[in-house]
Amino acid sequence: MLEEILKIFKKEKVLSVEELKDIMLLTNSKQFVELIKNIEKLILKKELIQLKNDKFLYVADKLELEGIIKVNQGGFAFVYIANLGIEVYIPKGFTKGAMTGDKVSVWVDDFSSNDKNIEGVVEKVIERNTKYTVGTLIKSKLFSHVKSDDKNIDKYIKTKNDINNLLDGDKVLVEITRYAKNKFDDHEGIIIKSLGHKDDPGIDILSTVYKHQIPVDFPKEIENELDNISEEISLDSKYIDCTEELVVTIDGDDSKDLDDAISVIKTKNGYKLKVFIADVSRYVVEGSFLDQEAIRRGCSVYLVDRVIPMLPRKLSNNICSLNPDVLRYTICCDMNFDNSGVVLDYDIYPAIIKSKGRLTYKKVNAVYNDDKDIVNEYKNYLPMLNYALELSLKIRENRERRGAIDFDKAEAKILVDNNGKVIDIVVRERDNAEKMIEDFMLSANEIIAEHFYWLETPFIYRIHEEPKMEKLRQFFDLSASFGYRLRGNITEIEPYMLANMLDKFKGEAVESMLSTVLLRTMNQARYSSFNMRHFALSAKYYTHFTSPIRRYPDLLVHRMIRSYLFNGDISQKNKDHFEDILPSLAEQSSLCEKRAVDCEREVDQIKKCEYMLSHQEQKFSGIISSVTRFGIFVTLPNMIEGLCHIKNMTDDYYNFDEKNIYLIGRRNKKIYRIGDEVVVKVDNVDLENQEIDFKILSHKGIIKDRMKKTRNKRKKI
Repeated sequence: MLEEILKIFKKEKVLSVEELKDIMLLTNSKQFVELIKNIEKLILKKELIQLKNDKFLYVADKLELEGIIKVNQGGFAFVYIANLGIEVYIPKGFTKGAMTGDKVSVWVDDFSSNDKNIEGVVEKVIERNTKYTVGTLIKSKLFSHVKSDDKNIDKYIKTKNDINNLLDGDKVLVEITRYAKNKFDDHEGIIIKSLGHKDDPGIDILSTVYKHQIPVDFPKEIENELDNISEEISLDSKYIDCTEELVVTIDGDDSKDLDDAISVIKTKNGYKLKVFIADVSRYVVEGSFLDQEAIRRGCSVYLVDRVIPMLPRKLSNNICSLNPDVLRYTICCDMNFDNSGVVLDYDIYPAIIKSKGRLTYKKVNAVYNDDKDIVNEYKNYLPMLNYALELSLKIRENRERRGAIDFDKAEAKILVDNNGKVIDIVVRERDNAEKMIEDFMLSANEIIAEHFYWLETPFIYRIHEEPKMEKLRQFFDLSASFGYRLRGNITEIEPYMLANMLDKFKGEAVESMLSTVLLRTMNQARYSSFNMRHFALSAKYYTHFTSPIRRYPDLLVHRMIRSYLFNGDISQKNKDHFEDILPSLAEQSSLCEKRAVDCEREVDQIKKCEYMLSHQEQKFSGIISSVTRFGIFVTLPNMIEGLCHIKNMTDDYYNFDEKNIYLIGRRNKKIYRIGDEVVVKVDNVDLENQEIDFKILSHKGIIKDRMKKTRNKRKKI
């Protein structure tokens, strides 16, 4: 059997015990026991190693593998080998000049059986991922070069073209034409365009947008297609006429792309909710230049002082936007609920509307808070708004009852002037109006997803996989130390278990700490052509249908609704077509979403750093939001986060307790734990690296108090 196992591993390289058992056609327990013994022998002989995913890798021969590299700022890297599902650690100095995203060939020549890490060196760069970069021009008499904003590009880029019309300090977009061959060499490149001087208003944001390779300008071909799109909208026999109904939009004060509207009435059996979504698929036809550009962009990007739209503004802010008092084509999800907020039946159809009001979250919340002036202003909408809130609360209660997890995490809102300079940073409000619209959109998304799941047609879903077991164990160990224990089996985790945990410590001093740690156990939601449920929402079926102006998957969903339902084409040919294109479009959309989120976060961090520059030496109260080996992160009430480095915590020598996620002093036994209150001052702001350093002035919470509270909590439970 041993020789047979080796023969299989030489061919397959990576296998689990179950996969090996199936290949060898083992049928009884005696053969399985022998298989396990032989695997153990090969591990002892260092011909196999067990990986973190419990699979086994054949390492008797020197391995040459191909994968995508991710370089850390410290110089070391990891190469992800997609076909094997493993990562190879590359020590500093052995990356061969590879940059994050490059496809590389690696030699695997070492491993540690203790931590199940594989180590190797980069043999060569097969394919470069970074062709363009944004940086700052540095001019000199002998030669000029560009220092890239991308931290993964640590070498200068020599410029090959004439730069007489450019200034020292200009932000430029560079195409890298030759990559450095060794550590003494530089890259070479051509400047494609100047974005403006680094000190000009708004250039910090624009250069960040280019850095993340987000398309800014629309190609000329788009303009030609836009010219052929008529702005005239008239009653169409293919659309249901809803122009006389009381339909309104509810959005933020500064929103311009209004892609959803609602209508709510009280019925004999409960409530009727109509969610009208802009019919973008009518204008953006599959295969058109508009469609290709929308795929390339994936979604709109919302930054502090601008929006980079997925669709040209003629569509996003005008023809498709559900502006008041004008006819608009929409797709309606028409839902009937009973008095307890449960869906009785629904319909999906094309509809023409004429919005009767452009309502705002701020004013609707004021109505619910009984602001007399706003109540009078919105008097025509009051009955509908009251019914809408009633229904919303019932929908939310039902969702919570089935186990949906609501972290209700606070977000920062950055206020800037006309030049993009930060005026203030406050917490973004999320009150009844925002939650109500979210409840209605979630309901529509679930209904659309379930409808097409049972129709058994190819479709795109929004999925959220369950948390990784490793991270969950860490959370439950931590929560148990405070007396909050899981009821149920961790290996069969369900959303309601985590929702119950959140409910247990709601309002307690440890709420912020534990909910933050729990949030970090969650996977990132993504798009998929396979329905795998949405874990956090505890939804068996979920998609994105409600924002086709700003998200490509929603536009794709609308296109399939039109094709399958309105046009009645459920032929095998049509199914095969969508079956072919959906996997790659789902993956592309997920990547574009991540790119947008990364850009938005970086811009926010730049502005937070800019804001804190004018508040140096000022004292702030904050909460410890994260604890690491190198220090603690503190979050202020306005959601600005900074690092208190361990080297600046000079009152003691602190050790990191990985299991309980805290720093503990050797002498005084003082503990710094997530959720602790601290008073800090701004010690340093590094705009270039977008880092804020705090210094701790005082701290609430020491180990004796913690242990006392924990014992009391356990007694109560």
